[in-house]
Amino acid sequence: MASAHPTTGTTATASTTQQQDDIDPAEQPTLHLADTSMELVTESSSTVLLLRGYPSEEERSKLMDNIYEKLLDGPRIDMLSKLPYEIASYVLHFVDMPNLAKVASISKAWNDLTNDNGVWKSVYLYHQQWRIRTPSRKSAPNTAATIDPEQGPSQRTGAEGPAGVGASTGSVIKTPLDWRELCKTRKKLEARWNTTPPKTKLIGHTDSVYCIQFDNTKIVTGSRDRTIKFWDFNTLKCTDTLKGHSQSVLSLQFNEKMMVSGSSDNTLIVWDMETHQPISRLYGHTSGVLDVCFDDQYIISCSKDTTIKVWDIRTMALIKTMTGHRGPVNAVQLHQGQVVSASGDALVKLWDVASGACIRDFIGHERGLACVQFDGKTIVSGSNDKTIRIWDVASGRCTNVLHGHESLVRTLHFDQNRIVSGSYDYTVKVWDMKTGECTLNLDKGHVSWVFDVQFSSSRIISTSQDTNIVVWDFATEMDASMFE
Repeated sequence: MASAHPTTGTTATASTTQQQDDIDPAEQPTLHLADTSMELVTESSSTVLLLRGYPSEEERSKLMDNIYEKLLDGPRIDMLSKLPYEIASYVLHFVDMPNLAKVASISKAWNDLTNDNGVWKSVYLYHQQWRIRTPSRKSAPNTAATIDPEQGPSQRTGAEGPAGVGASTGSVIKTPLDWRELCKTRKKLEARWNTTPPKTKLIGHTDSVYCIQFDNTKIVTGSRDRTIKFWDFNTLKCTDTLKGHSQSVLSLQFNEKMMVSGSSDNTLIVWDMETHQPISRLYGHTSGVLDVCFDDQYIISCSKDTTIKVWDIRTMALIKTMTGHRGPVNAVQLHQGQVVSASGDALVKLWDVASGACIRDFIGHERGLACVQFDGKTIVSGSNDKTIRIWDVASGRCTNVLHGHESLVRTLHFDQNRIVSGSYDYTVKVWDMKTGECTLNLDKGHVSWVFDVQFSSSRIISTSQDTNIVVWDFATEMDASMFE
């Protein structure tokens, strides 16, 4: 038997026919970084490489190919080996992973330099832009601190030098890391993202599972059965069930200290993450709370009532209500004082939280939007027009449109390398962030609408109307505990 979406007419065959109460994507009404320049100077049969900052991947590749050809075809002058070891190894910090193999084949001396641990750390963090977690002294054994390549060098490098990890904070154990081995393992893990991984289904909720978030110790899900469940990340067993909302749990977000959930009962509940007990209940919306997010200053919520509300995270008081959308606001994302919202009116809006002003509209989708993500520079949105759009925040320009889903794009998340999306076509898809190519189609996990997806370097976890939570594990029989 076919069931229709309340406002879009989207049809789907589900195990049980039910009126879904999560989103309302109505059809549209009729109406830099440091200087990365480089210079290659050939002077009296000597090649001098002058680098300022980090060149682009394309520039590095062309430059290294040029150097490699000159070293093979021209006079054999080994300038690198004549430099002090510290300077020579520092030069190789500017070489990416593919070109390190070429460098290593030039001579034994150069091969020895490529074995320097600091060189491989540079490859991992700077060139590949991968993140890594390290055990925290002040936390439980399975918790971790994260090295983020987006941070400045002074924030990344601790007292122990190239192999160090933020020792200045006093919260991270100074454990030597084999960066070359980490690069090799991570490269193998990345290659696995091109093939369908093993999957495990978590069964426990008795109705549609609308929302999910996970870290390296736990998975947290919210459901139409009015509960929030905690699952152990390693055993995949349910460890706790929270009850507090009187209707469907539509959205949630947590950090180490607190969790905020939004519900069809029009309220938000703030939970203590240590005790799993409610701290506060926030009233203000006049219809279901479709999405929530927060940082160290604000809690942001959006609703079917077409509004976005801003709450003080310390006092839990309502600060302001932002209006402007002409349809239900289905998704919000907060980043450094700015909020991006997606609505059933087919618009993406960028807001300044402090003033409450709408900064810019992003126009392009042909039907209502269901999901949006925002990292400060890029917005990615999904719509009932079956497409995913990538937007440049600074210019407002749509830089790519991804086609492939056959129904509403209900959920998505992205990082610098990939986008993972879930749709009412029952599939989860993986896309290359740069090219827009669909690199993986996971169509054997769910038998109904996909409501939410989250992913890490090693896992995708998806939730659905079919009541199942599916864990897609790319790191089977591989130790991926260090990878963010």
